[in-house]
Amino acid sequence: MVWTIAFTRIKLLLQSPWSWLGLVIPVLLLGFLDLSVEKTAQNSKIPVVIVDEDVSDYSKLVLDRVRKNPAISVKTVSRSEAKNQIKTQEASIGFLIPEGFMKHIQENEENELVTMWLSTGSISHGLVREIFASEVKRLSANSYGASTVIKTYGKSENAAEQKTVWKEAWEYSDHQWKPEPLMTINYKVGATKEKAQPVQERNLSIYVPGMLLLLMLFSFLWNSWPIKDREAGMRFRVPYSARSSFVYWSGNALGVWILQLQLLVLLVAFGWWKGELAVNSATVASLLGYVLFLNALSLLFAYFVSANRTWQAITLFTVLSTSLLSGTFFPSDELTRFLEKAAQWTPQYWVMAALHQDTMLIPLTFLGLSIVLFGLSTIKAGDNA
Repeated sequence: MVWTIAFTRIKLLLQSPWSWLGLVIPVLLLGFLDLSVEKTAQNSKIPVVIVDEDVSDYSKLVLDRVRKNPAISVKTVSRSEAKNQIKTQEASIGFLIPEGFMKHIQENEENELVTMWLSTGSISHGLVREIFASEVKRLSANSYGASTVIKTYGKSENAAEQKTVWKEAWEYSDHQWKPEPLMTINYKVGATKEKAQPVQERNLSIYVPGMLLLLMLFSFLWNSWPIKDREAGMRFRVPYSARSSFVYWSGNALGVWILQLQLLVLLVAFGWWKGELAVNSATVASLLGYVLFLNALSLLFAYFVSANRTWQAITLFTVLSTSLLSGTFFPSDELTRFLEKAAQWTPQYWVMAALHQDTMLIPLTFLGLSIVLFGLSTIKAGDNA
């Protein structure tokens, strides 16, 4: 009987073609918005041109590592093209990696090795210079450490053996820079030390926050069935059609949850394909718990609402307020102290915390709260059946 009611609810929710499109259009719309934000973020990066005349393993390694920095946009061009872009201010800063770069680095002669060009309107050259210089210094420090090991411990008449020792020492030295150098400067944003966050941790993607918003929105929209059934007089026919209020309530809730899972699968698959979401056991458990919690919460809210217009207003207020307050779209440390504390009680905040920490405690919390909330709504529905 429960499954019959569940499939009947699914048919009612998807009885029009627009309802089917409602499962696909949000995913495409969210992907389009995320692409727009990504393009805007790309345009806001500091444009940098690099001329690589050495074309060695070291110069390629510097280029690859600098490109990964989220604050700058790197292009590899010829010397004449670089000077032209600097002159026309297409690029703010340019670097010239000369021929023999790798040889000089291995001999620890990095001073004044790389040439830097500045456009007249450049105001960020200090930051970019530090980013580039740190990668050059990293290679130089690795080479110096490896050479020191050879001079002190690794002298050998066997050239192949000496080369192997040098390489192992270089790799060991390079490993000391991970996950961050032993001594480093973290550029912070925020009003206080407690609120400050590293710049590199701020993610410009809106896909995951948008996904959480859509899941909450559709959960509340689909769980308007108690209000509509009450208006249609279905509540009085429950003992005759579904045997008990528990079967009736559980069947309808199951149908909505199945639809929520379908939307979740589409959103997660698209996010994984776009590289916006890392799919692992903690991620899956957190999102499943989030959807289950939303289903139970919206059901409990719907029990106390008697008009569909009121429900629409509650849906809009709940979705927007929790999404904006949670700090998923912008950092919560930009809010007042009170609102920052309040953000920690939003379900979106818990999901983001679970995704970042790879913890199973939050999914289990969602599961426990869902059972309590669903039990309360079922008992209330039974009392008034």
